[in-house]
Amino acid sequence: MGTVLITGGSEGIGLELAKLYAADGNELILCARDTVKLQEAKHEVQQLWHVRCETISLDLSERNAAKSLYDKVKDRQISTLINNAGIGFTGKSWEIPLEAEETMVRLNDETLMSLTKLFLNDFIERGEGTIVNVASTGAFQPGPYIAGYYASKAFVLNYTKALAEETRGTGVHVCCLCPGPVDTHFYMKSGGRKPRFVMNAEKTARIAYEKIQKGKAVIVPGWINNLVRVLPLSIRIAYVKKTKLKNLNRKTKR
Repeated sequence: MGTVLITGGSEGIGLELAKLYAADGNELILCARDTVKLQEAKHEVQQLWHVRCETISLDLSERNAAKSLYDKVKDRQISTLINNAGIGFTGKSWEIPLEAEETMVRLNDETLMSLTKLFLNDFIERGEGTIVNVASTGAFQPGPYIAGYYASKAFVLNYTKALAEETRGTGVHVCCLCPGPVDTHFYMKSGGRKPRFVMNAEKTARIAYEKIQKGKAVIVPGWINNLVRVLPLSIRIAYVKKTKLKNLNRKTKR
């Protein structure tokens, strides 16, 4: 039992992971921007499981947001940190507003790295703790027409894999969750189109949770996502380019 801090915990994978941790008796701290969605998530979790669930409304894409969040919870003896908050944008790279992608990099990479470092110091000192950084199967190859997002997730994957090696023997478990397409609001927010083959957030979270408990360093839920990873890089890049370009052309014709 412990206290689990989940960013982006008001919906999607974050919320489904929250339910699984609550089912095992863990206390929760859910952080996201939308106060209404946070309260709905808290209510949903506590209807299922009678555990303590706190919410923190905070825009983690703002500068120094990681330190602000850490200061709010540092005395709570956090046992697991799940860096799940993230955004992405689909389109021609030169047409996506600069400010939008700067915000994306702050949230997907800078805030994630800062929170990881802040809590990792505490975990190392205690000799226990778990950090889960959420990337994407997009981290395994370049992504034409979603270039910035895939690149930001490649940072998450490689940063986390390096930390997993550094923390061996410390009692701290650091792992990277790389989901494929998941049926969440991400596609609506990113300006993309939901692929034909998607996993639901509940199944994605359940597979992830089981592998986190087993101490895996890199987690890719679903056999299709694992199969795609072994395809030649040129094929994977061509597929991403074709599907994203098709989505852009559909949007243009509307």
